[in-house]
Amino acid sequence: MPSLLSARAARLPGLAGAFKRPAFLFWLFVLNSLVGLCFWAGLSKGPLWPDLLVANCIGFSVYGLVVLLRRFTRIPNWLRVVVAGPLGVIIGFELAALLVGSPSPWLRDPSAWLHALPSFLIAGVTCAFLSVLLQSSQMKAALETERRQAAELRQSETAAKLAMLQAQIEPHFLFNTLANVQSLISREPEQASRMLDHLNRYLRASLGRTRKAQTLLQEELELVEALLQIAAIRLGERLAYRIDVPADLRALPLPPLLLQPLVENAVSHGIEPAIHGGEIVISARVQQGQLTLQVCDSGAGLGGSGRAGGGVGLSNVRSRLHTLYGERARLQVSANAGPGVTASLVLPLEGV
Repeated sequence: MPSLLSARAARLPGLAGAFKRPAFLFWLFVLNSLVGLCFWAGLSKGPLWPDLLVANCIGFSVYGLVVLLRRFTRIPNWLRVVVAGPLGVIIGFELAALLVGSPSPWLRDPSAWLHALPSFLIAGVTCAFLSVLLQSSQMKAALETERRQAAELRQSETAAKLAMLQAQIEPHFLFNTLANVQSLISREPEQASRMLDHLNRYLRASLGRTRKAQTLLQEELELVEALLQIAAIRLGERLAYRIDVPADLRALPLPPLLLQPLVENAVSHGIEPAIHGGEIVISARVQQGQLTLQVCDSGAGLGGSGRAGGGVGLSNVRSRLHTLYGERARLQVSANAGPGVTASLVLPLEGV
């Protein structure tokens, strides 16, 4: 039997905790003492301490019964009040009599039942109050648990969505580069070897980086530069590029695979279609609590390329921005005053 009770108590960790809330137990003691003081002032002619003792014995007995009934039974609240209130009064009187070494008041004086009527009423009200209070506390704890689980679920969904978007972006550059290497092997083997070297360096640097929630802007710029070096082998003098990012901004954290698709888009939709090629300039600035990354090309522009609407790359960037930052970040693609297009990535500085 003791082992059975221990096993059941182990499944009810809140039972022990209910009796170990110092603040609550202190205020319960104060409430009991006030009730005892009222009884002493209104009905008693003797010393104060017996009324205080009886009031606290009844109050803590009622509280203990409420907790036990909540933990060990499934009876409704109204029945819990009916049971715990009167029973708590009887146990409280018996406990007080035991502590002072007196015989049971119910056996010594049957009229004690009548004198205890106010105690029964107060105990019933107190029991109802405690039951509602404990139920409210339990509902609050359950609501907090649901909120935490919902937050964890949203976080898992966000991670899964980001992983899916990253999986769509990552192969794009790799497949294009391998196709270019294949085309160069037969006619320009040295160029193909150089491109493979750059690709190898790119893959070594990017291994595992796309699975991290944050990288540094410097790391993203290094990968983008490797991408541009590979593109420069294909396009030759038709592609020039420049990275204009201050050193103090390069240490800022940045989610991966936001900048790279913009550069790929500038190469494939801006420089390649242009007859004379063009230049790509990557810049960054901080203004009004926002980090703005710009990829500006002097290539073919927006006309006929569908760049304003964006292909898979830009669509994925917008999806990732919405998932990561909501409405606090945006991607803008606009035509330059001269030839070409500028893609601007605006991020909240506290979120990068």
